[in-house]
Amino acid sequence: MTLTGKVGGAHTLQTTPYTIRDGVHISPAEWRWVMIVGGILVLLAFVPLLWVILFGQSEWRLMGTLPNFWDGASYFSKMRLGFEGQWLVTFQHTAETHSGAFIQTLYPLLGHISRWTSIPFLVLFHVARAFAALFMYVALYQLGAMVWSRVTARRLFFGIAAVGSGFGWLFSFVVSNTDFPDFALLPEAYPFFSSLMNAHFPLTIACLALLAGLCIGAFRPGADRNVAQRYGWAIAAVLSFALCVLYPQSLVPFAGALLMVVAVQMLRRRKVSAYVLRYPLAVILPAIPFGLYILAIVSANPAMQEWNRQNVTAAPPPLAFLVGFGLPLLLAVPAILRAVRRFDSDGDRLMLFWLLCMIVAIYLPTNIQRRFAVGMMIPIAYFATWALMDFWLPKIRRTLQRPAVIAVIATMAISPFLLLILLSTRIASQPQSASGVLLQSDYADAFAWLDQRGNDDTVILAAPSVSAWIPAYTGHRVIYGHPYETLYADERLAQVQQWYSTSDPQACSDLLNTSLSNVRYVLYGAQEAELGGGLCNELLRRVVQFGDVIIYAP
Repeated sequence: MTLTGKVGGAHTLQTTPYTIRDGVHISPAEWRWVMIVGGILVLLAFVPLLWVILFGQSEWRLMGTLPNFWDGASYFSKMRLGFEGQWLVTFQHTAETHSGAFIQTLYPLLGHISRWTSIPFLVLFHVARAFAALFMYVALYQLGAMVWSRVTARRLFFGIAAVGSGFGWLFSFVVSNTDFPDFALLPEAYPFFSSLMNAHFPLTIACLALLAGLCIGAFRPGADRNVAQRYGWAIAAVLSFALCVLYPQSLVPFAGALLMVVAVQMLRRRKVSAYVLRYPLAVILPAIPFGLYILAIVSANPAMQEWNRQNVTAAPPPLAFLVGFGLPLLLAVPAILRAVRRFDSDGDRLMLFWLLCMIVAIYLPTNIQRRFAVGMMIPIAYFATWALMDFWLPKIRRTLQRPAVIAVIATMAISPFLLLILLSTRIASQPQSASGVLLQSDYADAFAWLDQRGNDDTVILAAPSVSAWIPAYTGHRVIYGHPYETLYADERLAQVQQWYSTSDPQACSDLLNTSLSNVRYVLYGAQEAELGGGLCNELLRRVVQFGDVIIYAP
């Protein structure tokens, strides 16, 4: 593609013959720009955390993560496993003992690093998140450089891909519902939003961006004559292996897109070159053992089977999906239509198939629909950049193009930055509304006491928001602490609620003799008091008290 030419007074998207380069040249000035802008975005992602630390109230303790504390507590519990020398993951938010599995390995690895370096979990988690985000921004710019030779286009793609989002912020206020992809529901689809959550979302997007750039370069006409490109399949295999470990669902739509690219070449040329076939094979073959392993543990391990049954991440309704990608998707329409019409083998074909496979995958009847949308902003930003450069900007005066670009990217960035503001101000000023993200400081003292007692099989009963963090900070199990990783979660949640809320002594006795018979300690503090008066605690003996938090034992 080149910049727009005029045909009959109308702007049209154009193409030019490709020039096969020995490599992608990114100047030192460009890398400085990337590191500065990427560093600023990383710092912005830490604004809510710093705000809470600086302006939070002393009687409240930040437990670890800000958005989605349930998953944050799960990451920390897996870091605890690594800290204790384990590599296989077992679910610590359930009272049932079970066999472990080689899944979500990044967080046990961080736990091992914590043990080797004595860096606290909370610090190490956020350091990893920062480096993962910076690596993601570098990978996004590398992808842009693979596609465009002009620095302006590279930076435009970077800006849209990094902070682009839809109109979720607007519709959330209009309909009083935050369930839009760009405002709450689908952080893994948006690079900046993903950097607020954890380390493995940004790392996954980084690997996908590098893999997409590698394949775009490999599929260009004449690329098989480039010596460097001939061995790119080996790097693709390494990236595929990394994605299997980080986020295996991400490979499903991308591998589907690669297969469709090969199928099109086969239909058009009646043959497929060995060079082209290497890339889908390099992506798919490393994933096959992982896929078979996941199927095996889900089938043979009852705990993993129950976890898989409960782990439902349904896709948003189609209208909410469109709202969530809003302006970037609208801007991308001319380039998407051109890609459909001309079907060029540069990057258009791969990106078009990748976007299509993502959309199809998230609406297939599976229980992990949203997982297939990871990195969706990449192909949307790709088409939005082409459309802006070749279709939209040439329609306006040259002197207005720069202000127009700034206005467009600023509008795209409203959702993530408004989310930053809301997180910062609400949690710092209204800590009682952020139960689970924050806990009263007395609970931290209770956790320190529990950490010195019991063993890995010790089971503790507490309110759900408290139980979420008990495995990470004490190494003990809980009755209910996570909607997915507590086995038979609905039943266990009902038992916890009944223990603290019932006024029937016989019900307390029945619970203590049956479903809660393996409980060693029971907590009662401000979070538990919100569930009920705690009449059942009268059947127990008081062991110790930390401020308003009392620890009981049968």
